[in-house]
Parts: sequence; structure tokens; C-alpha cells
Amino acid sequence: MANGNGANGAAHESPQCMPLTVIAADDNNQLVPISAERFEKIRDRLIEPFDPSEIKWRVTATSTHQGKHGPQKRGQLVAYADQRAYTDRLNEVFGEWGWTRSYDIQVAQNFERRAPGDKTRTTVSAKVVVVSKVTIHGLGSHTGVGEEWAHDENAATRAEAQAFKRACACFGLGRCLDDLGAVWVDLDPHKRPVHTPVHPDWALPNYVKHEAQRQRTHVQQQSSQSPTREEVLAKIVELRQKVGRGLSHFVIEKYAGGAEVEAGDHAQMTILLHKLTDISNGIDRLRRAAAAVGDSQYAAICRELNMTSNSIDEIPTRDALQRLVARVEAEAAGKNGNGAHSTQSIGDARGRLLQAARQMAEKTGKRLGEIIAEASEGKLSLEGLRDLTDADVPRVSAAMSRISKGGDL
Repeated sequence: MANGNGANGAAHESPQCMPLTVIAADDNNQLVPISAERFEKIRDRLIEPFDPSEIKWRVTATSTHQGKHGPQKRGQLVAYADQRAYTDRLNEVFGEWGWTRSYDIQVAQNFERRAPGDKTRTTVSAKVVVVSKVTIHGLGSHTGVGEEWAHDENAATRAEAQAFKRACACFGLGRCLDDLGAVWVDLDPHKRPVHTPVHPDWALPNYVKHEAQRQRTHVQQQSSQSPTREEVLAKIVELRQKVGRGLSHFVIEKYAGGAEVEAGDHAQMTILLHKLTDISNGIDRLRRAAAAVGDSQYAAICRELNMTSNSIDEIPTRDALQRLVARVEAEAAGKNGNGAHSTQSIGDARGRLLQAARQMAEKTGKRLGEIIAEASEGKLSLEGLRDLTDADVPRVSAAMSRISKGGDL
């Protein structure tokens, strides 16, 4: 579809008036047509907000006001997402071979600006200017421009990311981030936000809304037999001791804003219990794998991952725990060397699973994540595939086999 004079350079035809077009080629190099209805589904997936976990907040301006305890720094936060979120969304909708991007990099000279670090004088600087072109096969192309001052050693990388995301925004990706606007919050002594803004419902993807509604309904249905506040608090105390100081602090900061657990209401304490239980399961996996590799090898892996020590108390975040578990389980799998996974790597199994899921998506119109979750009976997710290790090959292979056999997906 050629670019026209419409918004973002798109043609004036409405999706309902569009003829059948081509999104990609199948395994036999045959063109695959899509209807206006399918086009609308693709559009909905492109403009769907990113998962809240993908959203980050940048301080773009600061001010000081008089608070109860003296001067208080405040910061203006603007939402953004890494270019990986944009890449993942395009891969999820079109597959790795359904779209391309290219870059044109130039250096523009002789810009007069205030000298960095000394606003009393001016200096002549250069800018790195990048033009990114994103093409979706069968749908067209859009371009975006990014720029950074050349004195920044990461100028090219920053400008490339900026240009790529602006090109993606022309297709609708990430547009909700602009609608969030700027938010002012208090800053800590290190000029970091004391809390991040809560996402409004309209800025949440549909599956997050549905999950939130499902959880609310479940809580209401189970309220008559739910544990008392005292029982939940006792379990939280027990789990905090099990997961260690670092992870306990991480959960309390992230899901309770650092407040005292006892001061929270029943709903907040239930969330903390759920999160701590999840991390506790990860600790159990880590202990089993560590026992398999031995103390010395486990300590070596901790040093390899730049952990402060091999103590559970020193694991700082859930991401750090995931990396440690994946690395130790992979080492344990290598020591065993007699499982079915030893004949192939997780990369091979993951690639075959994604290929089978994409073929099923074209046939059924379902999302890749939905197909993978159903084929694995909820044990795998599209977002979690990147964190798997060779020990997970049997689960991945089983899901791929079910998709290939045309199971009830």
C-alpha cells in the first residue's frame, strides 16, 4: 500500500474499503492474503498499550517546594519504553521475517549551543542524525528521525533508538505513552522518584484488564473463605525469612512502596503474599539446582553473575533471581547429561516452537502468546521464552508437538 497524504503518510482508504493485500509469504513461498477484518485485528494489536512492566519513567525537569519537613525536591516524569518493547510487539504480530528496518546515519556540523557544564559560554558542536525506515511487508513503510549531540559517546545508539521508535509510532505502536502526559512526583535525596505513577485503565492492554477483572471476581468469590488478615500477615513473615533480606526488601518496595507491611490493608497484603510465594518457588528451584552442582560451583556462578555473595540474603531483585536460577539449572542439566534435553539446545527448541505457533496463528487468527500458553497448558508464555534454559527443552518440545499435531488450541 503506497504512502499517501493522510495522517502519518498513510493512504486515505479506510480499512473497510481495503482490498485483500499480502502480509508475508508462507513456507512454500506462496503469498498469504488478509481481509479487512484481519487488518483491523492487526491494527488493534499495534495500537494496544504496552504491558506496564515495559513502561519506564524518566525525570525531565525538577523543582523545589516547601514541604512539612523542609524543602522537597519534585520531578516531572515522562513515560517511555525501550526499543525492545517495540521490536517484541512487531515480532509477535508479524514474526521476525514479516518486517524490516533500516538506518541512514549522518553527522550535521556547526551547531552553536551552550557549552556542556558551563552555561556562560557557547560552543560549536555536531549532531548525529539518524533516519530509521520501518517496513511491514504488505502494509507499507514509515520513517522516523532521531538526533543526539555528537559529544555523547552513545549518540548513535540513542539516535537510532529514537528514530526507530518514532517510525513505529506512525504504525500506532507506543502512541498511548504520549497520551499519559507528564506527572510530577516527589524525589528522594538521589533525585529518584519515591514512587511511579499508576497506569490508568485506558493505558492498560486488554489482557491486563481482563486478568485484573478475573482476579477481582475470584477474590469476591473466595472472600467468604479467604484467610484472615492475621493469617496472611503470619505467612508473609514466614516467606520473608525464606526468600532473604534482599528479595524481601525488593517485594516490599515494589508492591507496597516501602511501607510497613502491618500498615497495609488486606488487599495489599494479599498481593504481597502472592508475590512472595512466587519468589519462594524460585528459591526452591535455586536450592535444588545448587545442591546438584555443589557448593563450589554454585559460588563460582554467583561470582560470574557479579552477586555480592552466594547467600540468599544478597539476591537483590526478582530479575537477578531469574538469571541465577537459569544459570544454575543449566549447569545442573549439563552435569546430569542424561535427559532428553541433552540432544538439543533451548535455542533450537524455542525457534521450532515459535515457527509452529506462527503457522497456527495464521490459520486461526489467535495471538502467538495465546497459542503458546494453551499448547503448554499455561506453563509457558511468549514473554517468558527468553528466560528459559536447556532444562526447559522437554516442556518446549511438548508444546511444539501439540501445536504441530493440531491440538485443540
